[in-house]
Amino acid sequence: MRTLLTLALFIISYSSLIGQNTINGQVINSENGDPLAYATIKISEKKQTLTNIDGSFSLQLTAQDSILKVSYIGFSSKEIEVTKFSDFYIIKLQPFTEDLSAVMLYSEESPTDKIIRKAIERKDDNDPEKALNSFQYKSYNKFIIDNDASGISTQTDTSNIEIRTIINQGRAYLSEKTATHLFIKPNKRKELVEGIKTAGFNKPVYDVLALKAEPLSLYKNNYQLFDTDYAGPLANGAFNNYSYKILDTTSVEGRPSYMIYFKPKREKKVAGLEGVLYIDTTSYAIQKATAQLLGAVNLVIDHNYNYYDDQDLWFPSGQTITLKPGTGGKDISVFGGSISLGTVQRKKSILNTVIGSGEVESGLFLESTTVNYDVQFNQEVSFPKYAATINVLKDANEKSVNYWEAKRQIPFTIKDELTSQKVDSIIRTRNIESKIRFKKAISNGSLPAGMWDFDISKFFKFNNYEGIRLGAGGTTNADFSEKIRLHGYLVYGFKDAKFKYGIGAGKLLRKRSDTWLDIEYSDDISEVGAYKYLKSVNDFSILEPRFANITFYYKYKALQAGLTHRFTPKLATEWVINKSDISQIGDYGFVNSNQLYTDYTITEATLGFLYRPFSTFLNTPESNQVINKGYPQFTGQVSKSFSNILGGDFDFTKVGLKVEYQVNRLDLSNTQFTLEGNYAFGDIPLTHAFHAFPNNPNKAEILNRFSIAGKISFETMYFNEFFSDRQAALHIRHQFRPIRITDTYKPELALLNRFIIGNFNNIEAHQNIEFNSLKHGYSEAGLELNKLLGGFGLSFAYRYGAYHLPTFKENFSFKFTLNLKI
Repeated sequence: MRTLLTLALFIISYSSLIGQNTINGQVINSENGDPLAYATIKISEKKQTLTNIDGSFSLQLTAQDSILKVSYIGFSSKEIEVTKFSDFYIIKLQPFTEDLSAVMLYSEESPTDKIIRKAIERKDDNDPEKALNSFQYKSYNKFIIDNDASGISTQTDTSNIEIRTIINQGRAYLSEKTATHLFIKPNKRKELVEGIKTAGFNKPVYDVLALKAEPLSLYKNNYQLFDTDYAGPLANGAFNNYSYKILDTTSVEGRPSYMIYFKPKREKKVAGLEGVLYIDTTSYAIQKATAQLLGAVNLVIDHNYNYYDDQDLWFPSGQTITLKPGTGGKDISVFGGSISLGTVQRKKSILNTVIGSGEVESGLFLESTTVNYDVQFNQEVSFPKYAATINVLKDANEKSVNYWEAKRQIPFTIKDELTSQKVDSIIRTRNIESKIRFKKAISNGSLPAGMWDFDISKFFKFNNYEGIRLGAGGTTNADFSEKIRLHGYLVYGFKDAKFKYGIGAGKLLRKRSDTWLDIEYSDDISEVGAYKYLKSVNDFSILEPRFANITFYYKYKALQAGLTHRFTPKLATEWVINKSDISQIGDYGFVNSNQLYTDYTITEATLGFLYRPFSTFLNTPESNQVINKGYPQFTGQVSKSFSNILGGDFDFTKVGLKVEYQVNRLDLSNTQFTLEGNYAFGDIPLTHAFHAFPNNPNKAEILNRFSIAGKISFETMYFNEFFSDRQAALHIRHQFRPIRITDTYKPELALLNRFIIGNFNNIEAHQNIEFNSLKHGYSEAGLELNKLLGGFGLSFAYRYGAYHLPTFKENFSFKFTLNLKI
């Protein structure tokens, strides 16, 4: 019965295509062959379209459509007769010299620029987020990946069509979403995802929500789409990035408008779009917009607006975004290019090469269509307590068939119906769900194997004390249990001939806030003076720059209990109580209360936090994910050591705070600032004091010190040269826009400056070691040439100021960099 029903729907769908004819073509300048972007092609008074930015067009005609009227400002119009003998037309328009007095005002500024300037000046009156105190609306989104050439094929004997043949005509990917959007002036916004459905998947799939495929406003300075920032066509500095030209006058919803073509001026420097704005002739608001991009990806986006007379406001009614493969070099994918399902274009990368799950089908395109409805203005808006910008409700993945039938704002076709079965087949045959989990794990530094996620950093390391350090470690994953986790590691140092290990377990107390109670015992070594934040931004790195050159360690045996808790998506915390038995590897000793300590016990309570108030988050029943990094970000920690509690020998307090700020620009340059302060008071041994993250091996010759440069380490400061019990550091890094040698080879130049000042009270209490304080302030400047060969580059740094050394080679650092995205 189900087979017959599907077959019947198939026949109805096929019969609806009869009588339609698709023609393609291009409109060009007859004198030089240049394409004419956004030329008007009129089939009838109610049926017209615009050419793409390469002058191309594709039209579906009925049997009654026989004449195309083509026009473009500055060119003579032309009528073309459509015949059944041709499905591709090259249309050549003849340019003519315009009577400037008829189209230009006698002023230094063109009329087009005046219109755009007025539109920019009146943004606050027309941008809903500026003009309204509050608004809310509902939206339906349909996100598909499909094949341009995938029609429904027929055979001579249609009665013999197998159900499998029809199923294969489903889309390559389909996701639907319903949401309520809330906004309160000046900048408080939420999206509550009430329903989400991904064809073919048994478990919820939230990846599509993080793609930034639904930009709401064209009024902003930056227009963000799929992790790329484009210059806004009505940005405050729009004339620096775009040139404008009036194409025509028309009307939308009965209100007259200017059709204004905008084109990037500096497309090799600043990412820009090319398109048409329909500007209201009275309010200078956007009535409608279309934009395109031909490059690494081919992009077409259409914005539609509805006019609300009571508010005298054009409000977005929806948009459609279409992405097709371009010249390459960028993923167009839901799950990342390594996963063939949901991928339109795959770029070259280590991860894509290693775990690429099948070839990407040719001819695919991605289309995201959003329809906004039930719009309300200046009503009382009730915000939920969640701090995340996008919140997925707990039952969003459990909506019924009736729910979706009621909520859909655009047709759900037979091809959509067939997608679940097609995708389900792909998921099973290609083991897609496991590969998605593998990709997510490995990007966070883990290697999943069954119920265990191996920590990649535990497999191999090298340092001066242990030599080669081999081992394995990790934690159990959700296949083992969603509420209990076991974790541990075992490594062996071949130079010191010692095993080190750690073992622990955790219990999930509350999933929504990611609250875990953990206990762990470890027997290992640690670097003297290293200050580690419990909560920090974990950017996985294949290589740890400083690790190989560290020489000053101590041994510890530690038992600790910890509680992690996320108060809001923006504020994550961790509490730890730790008892550590410390023993020295070298001859270091600490004099406290007239007693020399070489071995001692530290009993310490620590509170750490990570606060990202300006980042935007996606909060789902499964996880909390950053979808847009905002700055500044704050990482902080306070710890207190207690004497006479659990055998503790010392009383001291440590405080640390790190502030990170980054300015990103449209030309892909950026400037990064990292400000960090550390302060300790009390009876603090050197093992628990602070170093400045030096990264210069203690060797005489420059080439003997050649190693990997770090991100915020001092490249000219020698190991163990300085220690502090209070210090403040500033790191400034400016990266210029990539140097374009070819489309695929783009090295990057960065300038760096680092400064730190500090002090150390009671240096004489630290025995059998010599070191300096930073009371005069330490400075270094550097230069990096990154991505010269693959992810490898070169780093140069020079030490100057109060701690400048006598010879050039003592002050100079030459190293390599590694910027490798997996």
